[in-house]
Amino acid sequence: MTTQRPSPARFTDAPDPGRFHQEPAPERRSAGGAFLAAVALLLLVVGVPVALLVLTGLPPFPHKWPTREDLTAPIGIEAMLTVLRAVVWLAWLHFTSCVIAEFASAVRGRGVPRSIPLGGGSQRLARVLVSALLLTGIAAGQAAAATGGGGSADLEPKSTVSISATTQVQQDSIDDRIDPTRFTEQHTTASKDPLAGKKVYVVKAPHGHHHDSLWDIADKHLGDGRRYKEIYELNKDRVQPDGQHLHLARLIMPGWTLIMPEDATGVERVPVEHIQAPVQHTTDTHATGNHETSPDTPEVQPASGGGDQHGNVHAPTGGGEHQPDSGQVQQDPRWRMPNDLLGGGLVAAGLLSLLLVERYRRRGRDPEPAAAAAEVALRVGADPDRSEALDRALRRLVGQCDAMSVPLPPLFAAVVDDRAIELLLAPARTDAPAPWQAIDQGRRWRLERADIAADAAGPAPYPALVCLGRDEDERDVLVDLEAASGALSVRGDSVVAREVATSVAVQLATNPWADQLLVTTSGLPDALGEVLADRLRVVPDIDMVLPDFEQGGVETEVLAGRVTRAADASPQYVVLGAPPNEDTAHRLAALASRGRSGFGLMVAGDVTGARWQLQVDESGTLRIPALDLTLSASRLTEPTVELLTELLDAARTPTQQPSAANRVRIPVTGSSGDDSNWVTANVRVGVLGTVEVRSPYRLEIERLPLATEVVAFLALHPGGVHPSVLGASVWPRGVTAEVRDATVERVRQWLGTDSQGGHQLRQDASGRLYLGPEVAVDWDCFCELVRRSRTAQTVRDERELLRRSLHLVRGPFLSGRPRGGYSWIARVHLERMVPDLVVDTAHRLAQLTLGDDDPAGAVSAARAGLRLTGSSDLMWRDLLLAEHRYGGVAATEQVVQALGEGVLKHGLVLSAETEALIEELLPTGASRARRAG
Repeated sequence: MTTQRPSPARFTDAPDPGRFHQEPAPERRSAGGAFLAAVALLLLVVGVPVALLVLTGLPPFPHKWPTREDLTAPIGIEAMLTVLRAVVWLAWLHFTSCVIAEFASAVRGRGVPRSIPLGGGSQRLARVLVSALLLTGIAAGQAAAATGGGGSADLEPKSTVSISATTQVQQDSIDDRIDPTRFTEQHTTASKDPLAGKKVYVVKAPHGHHHDSLWDIADKHLGDGRRYKEIYELNKDRVQPDGQHLHLARLIMPGWTLIMPEDATGVERVPVEHIQAPVQHTTDTHATGNHETSPDTPEVQPASGGGDQHGNVHAPTGGGEHQPDSGQVQQDPRWRMPNDLLGGGLVAAGLLSLLLVERYRRRGRDPEPAAAAAEVALRVGADPDRSEALDRALRRLVGQCDAMSVPLPPLFAAVVDDRAIELLLAPARTDAPAPWQAIDQGRRWRLERADIAADAAGPAPYPALVCLGRDEDERDVLVDLEAASGALSVRGDSVVAREVATSVAVQLATNPWADQLLVTTSGLPDALGEVLADRLRVVPDIDMVLPDFEQGGVETEVLAGRVTRAADASPQYVVLGAPPNEDTAHRLAALASRGRSGFGLMVAGDVTGARWQLQVDESGTLRIPALDLTLSASRLTEPTVELLTELLDAARTPTQQPSAANRVRIPVTGSSGDDSNWVTANVRVGVLGTVEVRSPYRLEIERLPLATEVVAFLALHPGGVHPSVLGASVWPRGVTAEVRDATVERVRQWLGTDSQGGHQLRQDASGRLYLGPEVAVDWDCFCELVRRSRTAQTVRDERELLRRSLHLVRGPFLSGRPRGGYSWIARVHLERMVPDLVVDTAHRLAQLTLGDDDPAGAVSAARAGLRLTGSSDLMWRDLLLAEHRYGGVAATEQVVQALGEGVLKHGLVLSAETEALIEELLPTGASRARRAG
C-alpha cells in the first residue's frame, strides 16, 4: 500500500532533523536588540520613578492609622489619584525586584531564580530583558567583575535571545506528569568515550521551583558554590547529548553530562573501558510491528533481547540529535531497566498481571523512579499473549479429555511460541482429543494458536509447569516439576543458578495456570515473601517445615480429565537457593519421588540423585540434557526482586480517594479546544478508551501501530519532547537515530498540515517535537470542559459541561495497546491522574443530577465513570444510589450482582461505606457482593 502524503508545505518552526548533525554555528549578537533592552530597562527601572517624583512628588506614605471617618468618608478624585499613585509605585517596586533577582541569578550562575511572589508576567518580562543584555555581552563584564574576576567567558553567549529565553520558559512549563528520569535515558554507542575515566554529573530535571544550576552542583559536590566556574571551564563548548552546548553558565539543560573536578564527591566515575554487548541481526516483535537490528547500525542501545529498528526504511540524509561518542550510559544505574525483566517473557507476564490486579483493586501510591524503570521493563519484556494462551489451552484440555473419557496426558515439558503449543509426553500417547494433534508417534501433542478456545474454564491440571528460558527460535520451554519424580538440580554458576531458582519460585506463585498452591523457599531473596505473601513463604531453614510436608497429604486423581485433592490440601513446591544437608535432601527427594503427588522440588546447586540435572553458566546459558536443548535462562536477580517489592508495595499502599470536598486538580494540557474541536478536527487523538489516531491521510497498515504510539506519546506530553527522549520511550530496547527520524518524518507526513499550512507535527527551535494547536486530543478536550465547568455561572451550565465532557470517555485509558508497547506510561502519572479526574467529574455530575431529581442522568454519569475505571468504589456507590432511585430494588440488585462479579473476577476490595450502603438499600440480599469477596 502506498502512503498518500499531503502536498509539501514550508514551515519555519519545524527545521529538518538533520541539523543536529552539524556543529551549531556561532550566531551574531544583536546590538540593536541589546540597545532596545537597555532602553526599556532604563525607562521602567529609572524613568518611571523619576516621572512619578517630578509629576506627583514623593510616594504617598501613610503617617497614621486610618480613623473611622476616613474609612466611611466618600471617595473623591484626590483619594482616587492617591490610590493610583500607590499602585504604580508598588508595581514599579515589584518589577524592580524581579529585575534584581534576574541579575543576581546571572551574576551567581545559579540558573532560574526562585519565583517572585505574584511575579507572573513581570518576572517573565524582566527575564527576557535581562537575558537580552547578557546574551549580547553588555552586562557580561559587570557580572564577571561582581563575582571577583574570572573574565566574561562565564557569561559569554553563543545563541540568540529567542532561543535561550524560549528554551528556558518552555523548560519552566514542562508538565509535571513527565517523569524526571526520562531526561537521563540516552542511547549508547561503541567506540571512544570522551568521558571515560572522568567523574560525571547528570543534570536533573526541574522539581517544583528548583532547577539544577552550576552553583548548586558545585555547592553540593565541591563544597563551595563559587567553584561553579571550574565546572564551566571543564564543559564549555562540549557538545551535549541533545546537540546543544554549554555557552552560558546559568543555562544548563536536564540530561546534560557535566565533567566534574577530580575532588568532587557523590558522583560516579565513568569506567575507562566499555565493551558493547554484541548486536545481532534479529527480528524482535515489538508493540508496533517487526523491528530489525542490523549489526552495522550505529547508536544502538545494547540490551538483552535485541534492538528494535524498522526494516525497509529509507532514512533521511540528516540523522537525529548528536549522540555522545560514549558506549556508556551516563546515568545512575538505579534508573536503568533491569535486563532480566526485558527478556522476562512468561515470568514478566505473571508479575505484570499481578501488579495490574493490585492496582485495579485499590488506589495505591506512585512507586519510586527506580521501580518505575522496572515496570517499564516488565511491560516491554512480558508476553501475556503466550501466558493467557497456555492457560486457556491447559484448562480446556481437562474438559476435552473428559469428553473423550481419556486421562490427561503424562506431560513432562511444554514448548510455546506465537504459532502453537506443544506438550512433550512420556510415555507417548496417540489419543489426542481434537483440536489437539498427536505428532512424532504420540510423543508430542500440538495445538495451533488459532484453535485455542476464548474462555479458560476448568481446573489447572499442571500447576508445577514453569518456564526455564527461551531457545534460539524464541520458543518458551517449560518443565513440570512434579513430572521429575525427584529433585530438579541446577548446577554450574552458583549466582546464576540462584537467579534461575528465584525465577521459578516467582512463576509458581504468579502463573495463571497454577491454582491453590503454596511455594516454600529458602536461600532465596527474603523480599520474595513480601512480593507474593499469599502464595509464597520464605523460611530461614527448610528443616523447620520439613515435618509439615511429611505429615501433610495430597491426593491426586487423574481420571476422565478431573483433578481432585484433599479438601484441606494444596500442591506444595519447594525451591532452594543452595543444596540442603544430605539427610534433608534425601527426605525431600523421597517426597518428590512419589510422582504427581502434588509435590515438587528444585535446588540451585548439585544434589545427589537428582532426576533432572540442568547446567547453567555465568552468561545465563542453560542446558537441559534430557531435552537436548540450550536456552537463554529465565532469571531474576536480587536487585530486581527489591524493585518488584517496591512496585507491589506501592500498588498495595492505599492512598486517599478523591472526594467532593477535595476536588482533583485539573492538569495543564495541550490545546484549549472542547468537544466541538474534537468533532471538527482533521486530526484527532483518542486516549480515553481504545487508543486511536484519525488523520485525513493514509498510512501503510503495518506502520500504523508504531505511528499511533508516537502520536499518542506526543499528545500526552504537551510541553514537547526531544527526539532522544521520544526514541528512548517508544523504543526502550534501543533504536538508531536514522530510524527514529525516519519514523518522525513519516508521522509528520501522515498527520499532514493545518489550516495555516504548517505541519501538525512540529519541532521548535530547541529541537523539541510537539503537536500543533489544531490536533484535537480527547483528554485535552475533556480537561477544558471540566475546567470551564468549575467556573460556570449556573448549575445548569455546569451540568451541561460535565455531561459533554463525559461523552468523550469511551473506555479504560489507553486500552487496546499492543503487547509490549506503550511501556512509557509507567514513567508518567496519567494512569492515576486520568481516572481520578474522570471519577471526580462523574461523581460531581451524579450529585448535581440527583439533586435536580434526575436519577437517569446520575445513572449515566456513574456508568461513564465506570467505563474508564471499573474499580472505583465511589462510582459503584453513585450507581447504587442512582439505580435505586431510578429503577428500584430490581435495578439495585442487578448492580449488586455486577459488583459481586467484579469482586470474583478482579478481586475488588469493597470499602466499609459501600457495604453499609448495600445493607441500607438491600437489607435482605445485601451481602451478596460481600460474600463474593
